Amino acid sequence: MIFYDLIKQLGWCREALLACLAVAVAIVGALVSHEVSHGIVALMNGDDTARRAGRLSLNPLVHFDPVGLLLMLAVGFGFARPVPVNPQNYQNRRLGDVTVSIAGITANLLGAFFSAAFYLLCYKWFAVTEMDSAAYYISLFLTYLFLFLMSVNISFALFNILPLYPLDGYRFFAAFAGESNGFMTFLRRNSMYIMLGIIVLDWVFTLVPALEIYSPFYWYFNVWGDMIKNGFIAMWRLII
Repeated sequence: MIFYDLIKQLGWCREALLACLAVAVAIVGALVSHEVSHGIVALMNGDDTARRAGRLSLNPLVHFDPVGLLLMLAVGFGFARPVPVNPQNYQNRRLGDVTVSIAGITANLLGAFFSAAFYLLCYKWFAVTEMDSAAYYISLFLTYLFLFLMSVNISFALFNILPLYPLDGYRFFAAFAGESNGFMTFLRRNSMYIMLGIIVLDWVFTLVPALEIYSPFYWYFNVWGDMIKNGFIAMWRLII
């Protein structure tokens, strides 16, 4: 659990509570931006299904999926309730399928990229604030917030780019391979079992601390995620 890990690492203190609050806000922000972007790009392609369903709202309650939220809190990645779209309304079917499928991933990566800039600015402010002052806690919260916005947005992007149904990666490949393609049909029928198998495999690895670094989730989300995050920070350090 993300909150448990934070409290375990920081202890019961104001800093830990601020970190937990920052994580919660980051999850909501990343989730809402991901889903709303799908609806906006679908609308740009001529389909107003998401708008008529009220899914262009910034209200997170209309986007939450209980299972996806549970996964996010438990293992650090998850998903929201898919935005309804009708590809038949797209002005250009393939272009619509491709752009709508990558809209959420693009929004998350852009969110992480710009969060890196604000993280650096807030960290510099935090470094010069007086301990236990109001400015200290405000700057600490904002530093945590943009740090977690980077991490959560990148995790959302890495998770949704997987070619598993009904994730965005599947939709992207289906735009070129077609829904009736044998391999895509296999993925559509078995993606849930594949994901459950990977989760169980990751759980087995975590039972033995020495083997945890060999977990597929560790390499995919931690190693690759940190590479992307550090790359964004390094880019912004050139001008900040």
